[in-house]
Amino acid sequence: MVFASLFSLPIQDPVLVFAVILLVILFSPLLFNRLRVPGILGLILSGVLLGPHGLGVLERDESVVLFSTIGLLYIMFLAGLEMDMDDFRENKNKSIVFGVLTFIIPLVLGWLGSYYVLGYSPLSSFLLASMFSTHTLVAYPIIGRLGITQNKTVTLILGGTIITDAAVLIILAVVTNLQKPDISSLFWVQFVVSLVVFVFVVLWGVPRLSRWFFRQLEGEGNSQYLFVLAVVFLSGFLAHVAGAEPIIGAFLAGLALNQLIPKASPLMHRTEFVGNTLFIPFFLLSVGMLVDVRVLLEGPEALFVAGVIICISFLGKWLAAYATQKIYGMKAAERRLIFGMSSGHAAATIAVVLIGYNLRILDERALNGTVILILISCLVSSIVAEKAGREIAIAEADKVPEGTEGDERILIPVENMEHLKRLLDFSLLIKNPRSVEPLMPLVVVSEHHAPDDKIKLHQKKVSSVINEVTEHAELMLPVYRVDLNVGNGIIRAVQELRITEIVMAWNGKLSAREWFMGNILNRVVNHTTVQTLFCKFCDPLNTIQTIIVVVPRNSEREAGFPFWVNTILQFAKGAGARIRILGARGTLSTLEGFVESQDRYTVNISYELFDDWDKFPELAKEVTKNDLLTVVLGRPHTVSYRPEFNVVPRYLSRYFEDVSYVILYPEQK
Repeated sequence: MVFASLFSLPIQDPVLVFAVILLVILFSPLLFNRLRVPGILGLILSGVLLGPHGLGVLERDESVVLFSTIGLLYIMFLAGLEMDMDDFRENKNKSIVFGVLTFIIPLVLGWLGSYYVLGYSPLSSFLLASMFSTHTLVAYPIIGRLGITQNKTVTLILGGTIITDAAVLIILAVVTNLQKPDISSLFWVQFVVSLVVFVFVVLWGVPRLSRWFFRQLEGEGNSQYLFVLAVVFLSGFLAHVAGAEPIIGAFLAGLALNQLIPKASPLMHRTEFVGNTLFIPFFLLSVGMLVDVRVLLEGPEALFVAGVIICISFLGKWLAAYATQKIYGMKAAERRLIFGMSSGHAAATIAVVLIGYNLRILDERALNGTVILILISCLVSSIVAEKAGREIAIAEADKVPEGTEGDERILIPVENMEHLKRLLDFSLLIKNPRSVEPLMPLVVVSEHHAPDDKIKLHQKKVSSVINEVTEHAELMLPVYRVDLNVGNGIIRAVQELRITEIVMAWNGKLSAREWFMGNILNRVVNHTTVQTLFCKFCDPLNTIQTIIVVVPRNSEREAGFPFWVNTILQFAKGAGARIRILGARGTLSTLEGFVESQDRYTVNISYELFDDWDKFPELAKEVTKNDLLTVVLGRPHTVSYRPEFNVVPRYLSRYFEDVSYVILYPEQK
């Protein structure tokens, strides 16, 4: 009897329900991928099949709704977190134009169709039409797997999404409150003020609180992730309190944390892994549970209403994508990507219609037609977005920034294990994303002091730090050398391993342990030709807001000029930081022209005149704990070398003791 009750439908046992859902999340994408169908379609169709309107295996109860809500908030959070903020600032007008088009065109078409074709009242037509303007980024996980979340077109879509969804949800709030008999003008004042306060608290307060938190708990990966989750859901709750929908709060939380979670960091990997593995599939499964295909069997009127709703929805979104393409001269693949990502309807759509139905503004015909729209639009959105996204991803993969062609092999000599974590974090951020070569932490052991025992001890320490920095062990290849001294070991490793770049720590002190750093700095610079960076980091890299780069006259004439410029651009891109470049007029002019030619990078850069190296110590007044000072120095006997460079390390040691900085020596051919 107990056995029979456990397996009666719908399943009631929470443990079994969770197990079934996990099995669906595991096997459904695998099956549909073999059928050459996007995996997320498998999750949606599985929800249709197993849900209350299908076989009735699963019930859309409170627990499913809870995880579904978390998944939807997670999609919006990741969209904000992975948005290319520099590209968004540069192209915000495009996002605004697309947001207005994808809101107005479906709204107008929807009202005309609802009023003249379906016969609804003006208010009912307006509410139903607003449903056509909203869209849900159900195809976003596909874009994430294709690795084009920072593509300019994707950034445009994300910006437009938040504009149209915010407008629709505000309309929903207005219509809902208009049904209240005791509404007053004071309510609308409170509504606007609360929204403004909410946006200010999230976009101004969260970054400052988060920066402080990450400084205090550097290396505490689990605590940092829990903090991020708390920020997401508290922002969602505050949005609800302010009168907006929680998805707006989740998206703004992603924007607030955007520049504090580097794309190559373990925290980003952990955030994406949990969402894409559990929460987002839960949401997609629950979307399928909403669909009742039996609506199509209710007669010709149900089919007619559903057909009109589907046609208006797709026509409105396609026209918005087409208009955006024509206005900005975009490619056909970009238009298809815009249409694919903006044509999916799910959460906000059903929210609008359900509220209208409960308020008796909309009838059952609109509700049933919307449910069918959710299924059809999710299928079309996934297929179109994947095909267009794959085409764009292939085109992006063919773009290689000048100066970064070929394999980039970064050597990270380490004498103090306390420096290794930040050096690895820094190296992951500056590494060319196209390079398949692993980072190479190097430990040099003296041949006079039991080298085998020393190497075994360092192997354990290095492995421990690597596990803390990344979950992908293939990204690291520790190497060891036994030599007379550290300098010789580094120089020999550079030659043997065909190294293209050296990243190593400098404690910023010229007196202490001078036998190590004083000699090594000079020996490495004078006996190698590869790009070399000596680093001192006082704070976590994700708290850096500005990279201040001081460049000498004629540095643009060095052979390694494209390489070091792309290194700084790559770091700024990964860390979400802006750049201030200080240098001579001619050098700045060449730099600006080169940066503009690198369309792979969209970074906020300013240029300032600076050519008096005797005034270098005065820069200490401008550099804060939120900055990274980067000084580009020429090697002796090169075109950019100046005698003043010899005292720069002394200046850094004396005047920049409490800030982070990098000394960069460009590559020499």
